[in-house]
Amino acid sequence: MEKNKGILGGPSISRRNMMIGSAATIAGAGLMSSTLFTPALAQSKPAKLTVLGDSAPWKGTVIEDAIPAFTKETGIEVEYIQLPNEPLITRARAELTSGSTTSFDVMQMGASMIGWMHTYMEDVNELLKKAGGKYAADFGMDEFSQASLDLASIDGVLRGVPYRSTTYILHYQPALLEAVGIKAPPTTFAEYLDAAQKLTEAGKPNRFGVGYCARQGGAIVDHFGPYLLSAGGGFYDSKTKDIWINNEKSLAGLEFYASLLNKYNVVPQDAVTWEWDEIIANGQNDRYAMAITLNASATPINRSDKSKTKGKWKWAMVPGRESAANSRSSLGGWSFAVPSKGANTGWAFEFVQFITSREWAKRSMEKGNASARLSVLTDPEVVNTYGFTGVMADQLKTAIANPRDAYWGAVEAQLRAGLSKTLLAQASPKDAMDEVASGWERTMRRAG
Repeated sequence: MEKNKGILGGPSISRRNMMIGSAATIAGAGLMSSTLFTPALAQSKPAKLTVLGDSAPWKGTVIEDAIPAFTKETGIEVEYIQLPNEPLITRARAELTSGSTTSFDVMQMGASMIGWMHTYMEDVNELLKKAGGKYAADFGMDEFSQASLDLASIDGVLRGVPYRSTTYILHYQPALLEAVGIKAPPTTFAEYLDAAQKLTEAGKPNRFGVGYCARQGGAIVDHFGPYLLSAGGGFYDSKTKDIWINNEKSLAGLEFYASLLNKYNVVPQDAVTWEWDEIIANGQNDRYAMAITLNASATPINRSDKSKTKGKWKWAMVPGRESAANSRSSLGGWSFAVPSKGANTGWAFEFVQFITSREWAKRSMEKGNASARLSVLTDPEVVNTYGFTGVMADQLKTAIANPRDAYWGAVEAQLRAGLSKTLLAQASPKDAMDEVASGWERTMRRAG
């Protein structure tokens, strides 16, 4: 399967082309560092800005630390409305498509939303040209990973400033591997299975070799993704509508993935109830020795005082089906976007620049974020403190985004059901994915 070339196959945004204007662009730029805002930010200052986002906990630094700091510096209050994913999308779609001024000034935009949402969001490049506040002269747009820029773009137009970049990496407890005679983390599916079996046997009855999210919910597709992609499989081609989910390589990835739970019993049976919070909680409670899960989960699992396994984890690239060269991972992320119909676009963008700045990007790692800034991920202090960021940066080089077209939400729901049937042993991988593929064909045909 060909690696994604930007969203929907469109041109990638070059970080070099997204540099903020030089001092010549902004009058008096040499004075920027001494004052937060300048007359270049012409919009009258609002009393309050409203942000619409999801209810995941990784925004702790934004809500608890950055927003109070922004209010202190500007006098602008910020209300962050947090909703579960489905209500979030419902509200955003209703307001954005109404044609009226939105009640929110900033949108927390997930990569899966951009397929339909992009036409309602400001072009970041145009916002950068107009920016006149604290970060107008030196925001460092070239520091964001190319992958994160692509995720926030459609047809080469950047619609949000990346904040969180998520990929899946192998989390493992090296002492447990060494105890069963394994000196290095697995690099192939065969090595992964061998390690999982030995670790499960050694950890009986409570600790298993592998953990993953098998509940029919928001996490199931993304946890399957690295196995699918590392087997050489994929979902479908957004441009041609060719469906790959039930081809030979994709089925090989699913057969291996499901066998860990249903055949080899190296995954806890209650994993069928696990989603994002549960994979973290069970890692903290030493229920598994390895997991291919979100990069940022490393922080609460390995650093939290609540974790029984604090300080016991290391990280490596996702194993490939036949060799390390086959390693691929899912790619996701969140950006902050400014609705074109918002009432305070200039100040909204100033807030976006504030929370995605170098300072707050680095601090966001404290509370479970995975920054989209390469300058943060490769910062020696960050690498030394968090451990996983170097591996994350390497995994990002071959990570592949889920489809980002307008009907991904519908077809993903069908895939969740198919994966659940397989993991619950209600259908074979082939029967389940053939059913999914048929449903996708109908969905795509109706969508045109």
